[in-house]
Amino acid sequence: MHATDRAEKTRRAPAAPVTRRERSPEHPLLHLQHLAGNAAVTSAMAGRTPQVQRMPADTATDYAPLKSGNYEFTNLKHTDEKYRDKAVRIIGLLRKHKTIDDYIGGRPCRITLHVRTTETPADVVDRGDAGVDINLASYYFEKYGIGYIMGMLSHEIGLHPLASRVPGIRDEEDAFAGFPMLVPGLENQNPPRVMNTEGAGQADHIMAAAPDRKRYQTYRDVALKMAEQLVQEATEQEEGATTKDVTDLLDCFLMDVATIAVSNDHRKAAAKEPYTVAKVYNAYKALIRDGLADNSPIRPLLPADKGRFGVAGDFLGLAASIMANNRGDSIQNSEGT
Repeated sequence: MHATDRAEKTRRAPAAPVTRRERSPEHPLLHLQHLAGNAAVTSAMAGRTPQVQRMPADTATDYAPLKSGNYEFTNLKHTDEKYRDKAVRIIGLLRKHKTIDDYIGGRPCRITLHVRTTETPADVVDRGDAGVDINLASYYFEKYGIGYIMGMLSHEIGLHPLASRVPGIRDEEDAFAGFPMLVPGLENQNPPRVMNTEGAGQADHIMAAAPDRKRYQTYRDVALKMAEQLVQEATEQEEGATTKDVTDLLDCFLMDVATIAVSNDHRKAAAKEPYTVAKVYNAYKALIRDGLADNSPIRPLLPADKGRFGVAGDFLGLAASIMANNRGDSIQNSEGT
């Protein structure tokens, strides 16, 4: 195992394990990517990121993890080049994201792939000093592009356990619990459209969709920082990196908050209102655009305005990605291959 630049950091105080799962099988990260592996990036990352090792199979699971420092894919089928190269790039982006890496703080970060259908595409377990576990649906890893995967991870880490550590956030959220908050883009309806933690699918999600709240601002900042990293990789011509990765991540974030706000975090209901979701998506996009500097490299890579057919296509794409060839092809077998 290679040492990391965080090996000498003081370990965090013990904390009770916290498990967080989405409560609805529908998820905001909806745009289906073509089934295609990313080009190899191992050689490009050499000298920037510690090399990835295949570790000896663990006797308890008989899986051979793919490790880089304190990050690992626990059960990746890394004999398949397209999956291995994709995992290498994901680990590299997590390591280089200062906010996320500071949150991990040198603790083990384990990503485990699962065959899932009605379950959520991802969830996170913070085990205190024992590390952070990320569970990820294999179909999402296999079929979605890097931008969407990093958007998913920005949600799972940045919206939930990382944001929950922000000073004062619990007091703010206690104060606004049960308080109706305006949905961006629908403020001028009569009556105005609101979202509310009361009756919501998940209270954290509502606070993460309300632009004035700390949880939204933290999630937004984590996603934009990840977008900056993707821009840098594309600019430096990392193998497999393109500006489309940036656009995909931003699309992921915007669909996330838009479907939360429109449905009060009951995503099946959002699928029945594609025109409304599109209108709210475009309002959140305007908020992001207006908050960027004129010379921001992210600004020209914002996705196009969303229409109702684009929203409907995103929901259909998610269903197709679950239904077609969802066999866990990226998960290694018990012999470690």
